[in-house]
Amino acid sequence: MPTVGEFKLITAGRLIDAKGGPPIDNGAILIHGSSIVAVGRSGEISAPEGADVQILDYPGKTIMPGMVDCHTHHNGFGDGRAGDELTLLDDEILTLQSARNARSSLYSGVTSIRENGPKNYTMFRLRDAINQGITIGPRMVLCGRPVAIIGGHMGYFGSEVTGPNESRAMTRQLIKEGADYIKVTATGGTTRTSFPLKPSFTVEELVAVTDEAHKFGKLTATHCVSSQGIANSLDADVDMIIHCVYKDGDGTDTFRQDIADRIGEKGVYVNPTLHVGRSGRWKLEHKKAAQGLTSEETATLEATYRNNEVRMEDSRKMIEMGLKVITGSDSSWGDYQLGNTVYETELLVEAGYTPMQGVHSVTSDAAKALGLDDLVGTLEAGKEADIIIVDGDPSQDINALWNVDEVFFAGEVVDRGSFDSKTTVRQPPAF
Repeated sequence: MPTVGEFKLITAGRLIDAKGGPPIDNGAILIHGSSIVAVGRSGEISAPEGADVQILDYPGKTIMPGMVDCHTHHNGFGDGRAGDELTLLDDEILTLQSARNARSSLYSGVTSIRENGPKNYTMFRLRDAINQGITIGPRMVLCGRPVAIIGGHMGYFGSEVTGPNESRAMTRQLIKEGADYIKVTATGGTTRTSFPLKPSFTVEELVAVTDEAHKFGKLTATHCVSSQGIANSLDADVDMIIHCVYKDGDGTDTFRQDIADRIGEKGVYVNPTLHVGRSGRWKLEHKKAAQGLTSEETATLEATYRNNEVRMEDSRKMIEMGLKVITGSDSSWGDYQLGNTVYETELLVEAGYTPMQGVHSVTSDAAKALGLDDLVGTLEAGKEADIIIVDGDPSQDINALWNVDEVFFAGEVVDRGSFDSKTTVRQPPAF
């Protein structure tokens, strides 16, 4: 391996810089240490005369930025267990599982993640271990524990509050502990004691969180699986809506054009998390093919199909409106395992993005959504050399993102093991 002081010149059949233009044919990128020095066409980019340079050529392949996943749950196993069960495990076990997930994510080509709610200090401790060189993983934007009402969604992870004063105090506490942003569960969810169709926090409570977070330069994001939760979040000037499910209080699916218009007017990012529902459907389809389903499971499968169709149609409408819809996988929640972020991007393309827009949703746009765009998300001089080499052209076929041949993290090649070990990360579709 080269030393930090050496240059690397990487060339390939094409380069996607994710800055908005078309791919650059016969692209090249020059790296010095962990930083990008220059980007352009092969033959136009070179190391300083007399410099020690390592040349890496990938004929016919694509150089592009490492992927950015805006929504991960590293504590999870992706085996269907609920968060209520997950929280019963010791923090030490969850930290080790998180380390395993972080490797899977990095190996898949995801070089930056935003964690959306672990138990206690587990992800802070994992980040400490990565920074000390004990283990490896992507760059991490952490919220610490998600802020919830008593009995609310994910409240079992350790940050239940009541009222504006406690909401503000918890925001301060999380920032003290090292949180990079604040996540709030603005509605219930899969947590057994929560109410998905009802807003959990009042607008006053949400404002206490966002006001305090913004005062310290921290972004905010709210989990919303019903329309009133989205509306309340917009009233509180939240920066990102997670899930963004348009459901009325009685459970009716109603796309709220008025709410979607407000999302666009405020410039709020949307992370729809489409594949997490499909992953549960795939699990049931695999079981149906192998051994059959109970009547209850059959009803669940049918409901999942209906829900997937509604979510895809709502996402199509938001994409057509030009809302800032980005990739955030929600793995490893439910049956969705980390290392499979591309499934989410695929569905955004299916919902209406072009393949290149899909690439942006998981690189430059995702980085902007997390406030990381000064470091990663595009290939340009001065940014961190988080780069992947893809076999194929994802600007034409988003499925090419599965074919990650090489991962560079901070300018260094990541040793990802054998071909077999890399391919086992991908969860099989139900075809």
